Amino acid sequence: MEDKSEVKINIIGKNGQKIEITEAEQKRRNKIKKVNDEFKLVNAEKSRIINEKEIWKYFFEKPKKNYNKYMYEMLEFPKHLMYNNKSVDEYRGKWNEFFGNKNDIYLEIGCGSGNFTVQNAEKFKDRNYIALELRFKRLVLGAKKSKKRNLDNILFVRKRAETILDFLGKDEIAGVYINFPDPWEGEEKKRVISKSLFFKLDIVLKTNGKLFFKTDHDQYYENVLELINELDNYKIIYHTNDLHNSEKASENIKTEFEQMFLSKHNMKIKYIEIQKNR
Repeated sequence: MEDKSEVKINIIGKNGQKIEITEAEQKRRNKIKKVNDEFKLVNAEKSRIINEKEIWKYFFEKPKKNYNKYMYEMLEFPKHLMYNNKSVDEYRGKWNEFFGNKNDIYLEIGCGSGNFTVQNAEKFKDRNYIALELRFKRLVLGAKKSKKRNLDNILFVRKRAETILDFLGKDEIAGVYINFPDPWEGEEKKRVISKSLFFKLDIVLKTNGKLFFKTDHDQYYENVLELINELDNYKIIYHTNDLHNSEKASENIKTEFEQMFLSKHNMKIKYIEIQKNR
């Protein structure tokens, strides 16, 4: 008896050409099409809500027909994620009110999907964390992890590093984490760690507050060491060009990038701790 799944049939391809496939393949394609069609319907509904509530205004100059699905999902985490610049800026100098305590506040610039920040928040329940990221998906993933773990000492914020004076007040943070930022080879002026950043930290970082920096880039590491020596108000209190074989290894929390990098490459991770003098 002939196996029907092996019976060949002719279909018309996307470009109008005839294609011969098996019935089994046709069923598989139909299932995929059904899933895709359902996804399009769901996404269309989410996009309708984004337009209806005018959420697009926070990110674009004019509305669109379809949006990144994670834009909509951001609405599901009001306690763990903020994307409205005006709302974020209104907490300038009042972040302890937001968190409902007087605990120290730490800032992470470029938090990815939040693994590092979430682990920090779990480990240090007596600290508050504000994590900056721009990509919708990463913000949502971070917020999901926080909500799942019932962490109320962490907030993901869609903000750029250069805007920190807009939403942070004088001496409002106790520390800053910058993990594996873009080294901008050939365009070093675009680096997040710069004199401009430290001029801002002069205002928002407390006396004796710290900046923690990790990188896999040799020159970035050396350049930051040189930069701090040029600044009167900051000093290097620790640095190593091989973090995972240093005395700091046991307390190190790995980022997503760090875990991936270590599994595929054999390059040393560099680490610097910088302290504000006054």
